[in-house]
Amino acid sequence: MRMYDVIEKKRYNRELTKEEIEFFVKGYSNGEIPDYQASALLMAICINGLTREELVHLTFAMSNSSGRLDLSELKVPGKYIVDKHSTGGVGDKVTLIVLPIVAALGVDVCKMSGRGLGYTGGTADKLEAIEGYDINIPLEDAIEQVKKIGVCLISQSSDIAIADKKIYALRDTTATVESIDLIASSIMSKKLASGVDKILLDVTVGSGAFMKNLEDARKLARTMVDIGNLAGVETKAIITSMSEPLGRTVGNAVEIKEVIEFLLSNEETLYSNKSKDLKEVVFEIAAYMIKMSGLGDDMEQNKKDIFRCIVSGQAYKKFIELVMAQNGQVYDVYMDWVGKELPMPVIKDTANYLKEIHAQNTGVIVAIDSKKIGEALVCIGGGRIKKDDEIDYAVGFDFVKKTGDVVQAGETILKAIYNDKDKFEEAFGYIEDAIVIENRLPEVADEMKHQSHILDIVE
Repeated sequence: MRMYDVIEKKRYNRELTKEEIEFFVKGYSNGEIPDYQASALLMAICINGLTREELVHLTFAMSNSSGRLDLSELKVPGKYIVDKHSTGGVGDKVTLIVLPIVAALGVDVCKMSGRGLGYTGGTADKLEAIEGYDINIPLEDAIEQVKKIGVCLISQSSDIAIADKKIYALRDTTATVESIDLIASSIMSKKLASGVDKILLDVTVGSGAFMKNLEDARKLARTMVDIGNLAGVETKAIITSMSEPLGRTVGNAVEIKEVIEFLLSNEETLYSNKSKDLKEVVFEIAAYMIKMSGLGDDMEQNKKDIFRCIVSGQAYKKFIELVMAQNGQVYDVYMDWVGKELPMPVIKDTANYLKEIHAQNTGVIVAIDSKKIGEALVCIGGGRIKKDDEIDYAVGFDFVKKTGDVVQAGETILKAIYNDKDKFEEAFGYIEDAIVIENRLPEVADEMKHQSHILDIVE
């Protein structure tokens, strides 16, 4: 079999066989197939797409390209191990909030997360904004940690789905990242190799996500759910909005601070409209993880349990256990909003400058473009353009106002935290373009503020 023939066949949009796909994946993984030939095939796939059979064969071939994570030591009769994965976005700190909650409620979670690239943030980077947090602990140590405290959160293992790592790196430099078929096979190859019983997907849609419209998000969700179910792993997808940054903050250290504040919420805060978008997504995903793990079929009851877990302090306690278990530094501090002294992670948040961005006119914020805010973060050093770029954990944005808020000219919309004035000048153009203020009726503003961020469920 020749790679030339495989490329030519797909160029003419003819269906590849299981053997041809496995030949490509194996050959590229072990270095027998060069980058230029792999690039040609990926572009042909990007242009012509894959049939259902080709997609399944590609996913399984990548999943089987190296070792699989063995979680058998964690399995308990009547209880299932659930993995949660997000397709990414701007301000997406959901994993960092959900995992301590569900772990405190009895769901065992062994989670591998990736780094950010471009304008979408990575959970691994946010964790490294905590002084000392080790995201690279060995897999055997991670499993032991789950046995002890019910949760670990580590970086993606180099031993899992090796083919996907090589193919993804190539896609990133050959303009083939946004192919729905290649996104689906990439995500699901890693998930199927992770050793879990069930998979819950958070498929984001909007300006700050890979999928820009709901139709494409549904197609991606349906594709991944079908792959998981065909593999015998129950898979569900929740489609969530990423049309504006999720929550109040964008950046590594500032998002960790928002996670802490969320996990220390009292009843009044949880009942309020503060960070409504983040709360809605967190409660939905956490409730589904509890249900899929076999610990509660009633979604409304699950959400009540989540509420109590937060206000009782159990969720925050589990978060601190996670940080300390992976060598994150903590110190005791009096937190005035909860009225007591608690352990707080040491955060890499040293910044030289803080600038308030003001509304240029009176009206309603009708849009905050997530992609442009993400690009502004990259400009000030809080994200990567290349995989080996160093990031500045301290920089970021704190939104005082969000979509649907009425603002007066000169009123503060967001606060920018940065260390380099020249970089901020470049970022300022993205910020100005991202925030749109228009004259709208009060009822229109109210409707915007109450739009649901849960757009669909795909099972």
